[in-house]
Amino acid sequence: MSKSILETILEPSELHVVFQPIFRIEGQARSVDSVEALIRGPRGTNFERADILFDYVRRKKAEAAVDQCCIAAICDAAELLPTWVRINVNVHASTLGHNLGFADFLRRQAQKHALALERFTVELVEHAPTCNIPELLNNLTRLRDWGVRIALDDVGAGQSNYRMMLDCHPDYFKLDAYFVRDLTTDPKRCAVVESVVALANALDSAVVAEGVPSNEDLSHLEAIGVELAQANLLCPAISLKQLLASDFFCDPAFGTPLPEDTAERNVQSIEREHAFVKAAAASQSFYT
Repeated sequence: MSKSILETILEPSELHVVFQPIFRIEGQARSVDSVEALIRGPRGTNFERADILFDYVRRKKAEAAVDQCCIAAICDAAELLPTWVRINVNVHASTLGHNLGFADFLRRQAQKHALALERFTVELVEHAPTCNIPELLNNLTRLRDWGVRIALDDVGAGQSNYRMMLDCHPDYFKLDAYFVRDLTTDPKRCAVVESVVALANALDSAVVAEGVPSNEDLSHLEAIGVELAQANLLCPAISLKQLLASDFFCDPAFGTPLPEDTAERNVQSIEREHAFVKAAAASQSFYT
C-alpha cells in the first residue's frame, strides 16, 4: 500500500532544513543576530516549496504533528551550528493552543541534541482566532520560564492582531514584507512601519523587517528605528553546509571572522565539539 502525502511528509528523512540569517543593522555594519531554521518538504516534489507544504498541512489539520517533525529535524541540523548562535523556529499558534505537551517536546529535543533552550526563539505563525488562548499562553509561559524567546510572525498581515500582541508579550515583532517595500517613496507604508516600531518600543519588543528589497529601504528602516532585518538582499535561505562555510559567523569574544576553510572542515570541527557536549549531557539527568 502506497503512503499518503501526509505520511510521506511525516517521515523523518523527508523534511530538510535551510537557514536564513537575521542581521543586526548598524549603518554599513552587518552582524548575524540569529538564524531562522526554515523547513522544505520532500525533494523533487511541489511540497518542497514551504508555502505549498504548509498550506496542505493546515488543510489536513496536521499542524501539531508536522510541527513536531519540523522541530526534530531542526534540532538535528542545529547541532552543527556554533554554540553561541541563536535559532528561530516556526510553530503554529494552534499547535501551542491545543497541545500542552509541545513545550515539553521541544525541551526534550533540545536536550537530546545538547542545545541550550536559551538559544531558541519560537516564532508564532498563523495566529488563527480559533486558537485556544489560555492553552497557548500556558505553553508560552513554560517556554519563557526555560529561557525561550517569543516572536510574532507576519505582523500586519493575516491573523496577526493586537490581542496576540498583548497576550503573548512577544520579544520580537516580525514585520511582514508587504509593509517594507518602497518605504522611501510611499509615505503610507512608512507611517505603518513607524506605528509598529512605536508599539514595539512601548511593549519592550524589537522589530525584525522581513523581505527588505533594497539598500535604500534598509537605510530607511534603520532611520525609523528598525535594528533587525531578514531578507534575500542580505542572504537567502541556504543549506547548513553553505552557512558554515560563510564568513557570517564571528568569534563573539573577539569579533573576528572564523578562519577561512572549507565547509567540510568546519562541519568536522563542530561535530567533534558537539560529540563532547552530547556525551557530557547524556551523563546528566534531563531535569538538572
